[in-house]
Amino acid sequence: MKSHILLGAGGHAKSLVEAITASGGKVGAYVDPKVCSWINCRHVLDESQIEPEDGVLAIGLGGISPAKLATRLELLNVMLARGFEAPPVIHPASYVSGNASLAPGTAILAGAVVQPGVKLGTGVIINSGAIVEHDSNVGAGSHIAPGAIILGNCKIGTHCFVGAGTVIVQEKIITNDSLIPALHKFSG
Repeated sequence: MKSHILLGAGGHAKSLVEAITASGGKVGAYVDPKVCSWINCRHVLDESQIEPEDGVLAIGLGGISPAKLATRLELLNVMLARGFEAPPVIHPASYVSGNASLAPGTAILAGAVVQPGVKLGTGVIINSGAIVEHDSNVGAGSHIAPGAIILGNCKIGTHCFVGAGTVIVQEKIITNDSLIPALHKFSG
């Protein structure tokens, strides 16, 4: 098994590293302009300094706005065009149906549930405890935040952010570049 190269080493990257290592994988390098003290592997300043033979990619950049999610997806697509592989990262404490379809660069974190017939586009994040029910599609570059629930047969567009605790009722269509805020937000 090839080691992972982490693109970005912020908060979202910590969850990815947890999923990778809990699955028996390892991170061999991270690409970030800053040195990070929480990860112990090779540091690379930018993606031009890595090659496909160095390892497979895991996109450590998160995003909570459609613009940031579009930038994240663009980076992933550039790296895929360079010949990199980006197999899905799936935390072993999640459930993913064998009848779900996962595109490159997807991340399914601890406690998430992905049911039969679900299609996840390139670079999708299904965050901790999120649920995507049967026959729903989540478009490329979208982020389903912790605890969000997508009910059956929904269509989530590209670069969408569905906030924590939000419930999208069955058969709804969410258009591209939508930002749906968290269900309840306490900002003190």
